[in-house]
Amino acid sequence: MFLKARNRLRRAVSVRLTAWYCGFFALSLLALFFVVYLALESALRKSDHEIIRAKLKEMASEYRDEGLAEVRKTSTEKRFDGFLVRVADAKNQTVFVSNPDERIAAPEVVAALERRAEPLQRWGTIPILKHGTFEIASARTEGGGVLQVGRSSQHRRDLLAHFRRVCAAVVLPMILLAIFGGAFLANRALRPIHELNETVRSIIETGKIDARISPHKTAGELGELVVSFNQMLSQIDALITGMRAVLDNVAHDLRTPITRLRGVAEVALQNPHDSEAAHEALADCVEESERVITMLNTLLDISEVETGAMKLNLKRVDAAEIVRELAEVYRDVAEEKNVSLAISAPEHGCSVTADENRLRQAVGNLIDNAVKYTDAGGEVRVEAQRAGDQVVISVRDSGIGIPHEEIPHVWERLYRGDKSRSQRGLGLGLSLVKAIVQAHAGECEVESAAGSGSTFILQLNASV
Repeated sequence: MFLKARNRLRRAVSVRLTAWYCGFFALSLLALFFVVYLALESALRKSDHEIIRAKLKEMASEYRDEGLAEVRKTSTEKRFDGFLVRVADAKNQTVFVSNPDERIAAPEVVAALERRAEPLQRWGTIPILKHGTFEIASARTEGGGVLQVGRSSQHRRDLLAHFRRVCAAVVLPMILLAIFGGAFLANRALRPIHELNETVRSIIETGKIDARISPHKTAGELGELVVSFNQMLSQIDALITGMRAVLDNVAHDLRTPITRLRGVAEVALQNPHDSEAAHEALADCVEESERVITMLNTLLDISEVETGAMKLNLKRVDAAEIVRELAEVYRDVAEEKNVSLAISAPEHGCSVTADENRLRQAVGNLIDNAVKYTDAGGEVRVEAQRAGDQVVISVRDSGIGIPHEEIPHVWERLYRGDKSRSQRGLGLGLSLVKAIVQAHAGECEVESAAGSGSTFILQLNASV
């Protein structure tokens, strides 16, 4: 149990972000401390060297002017506290040495200086037990002797040690602050992700997709992710709602022909010796079966276009001729409803590269719908014309029209407006029209208002 919790915690994004943040923060602090420490140590060493050289220059001037007695006197003054002053003869034997600071360990330094074969070095360092190093500057005196002024680096070591303690006292609390601050910032930055995860878990558990995340709680890329996620949920919700409505419509519209098939078959079975009745029953069954097959084929055609799998037999066809032929086909239907069907199609100039059967199917669906939704005494007008590099086919009717709020949805698969439910059909006609036109790289438009009729417009690229 503990191992699972530890592994889950290790995989948590917030924990990893916090760890990375603290790691980079700690490395940055250590790097800053290292750079400052080196700079401080270099500055202190340079300052000490300049001071030692200045003291040597001062002492050499007094030795040259006043002699050894003045050197003895000056070395005891307060301004030379902490400095060792040594005067040696030409054989590097100590003539005078001052020891104002017991920590300098003068005998050890003097012994080390006397052992040197070449005593005159402008700058030198001598290791001192427990006290770091002793830094000394030398100058030649009259008579071949040597005057040396030096100072222990212990004070510098003490200052740097104090600096390290202060940095440690500051860095450790800052690292702890970075840990808690990083955890807080990581959790705050990932809050939209947590909310998104909770929303997804809620959808999985309840099956309801009406949950949404407030996009006002965050900004930037995560805010865009929240907005996109909400939009995705809205589209899924709309699709599911549409699918439910589609299933209801399909169940309702398919139930009728299937029920008729069953009824006709049962009647035929009740009179097995009546061949004429059986023949009529079979004819009715074929008719209803054809209607069901047409519905299913239409759904498959739309799916093929949406997936880019529809195969078109493209060739040069005359769109105006297709309009004229289809108008003649639907003229009898229009006359039965007492609907006037008018045609406007030129003899030339409306050639397009298209699948003739599919184009007939699209235009035929528009004419069929126009006649279906136009009351007696109304008019349907079909036009084909050349407009620049396009051929435009329009079907205008004086029927019931489409409410403004339903216009964006009329091309959707299996969508049926409230006023169209009184008519027989699945709501696949316009979806198939749009699918066919899009397969030909064309465009569909609709202009309508409730009670004022509708105009459906197809735009296809003209043949060169």
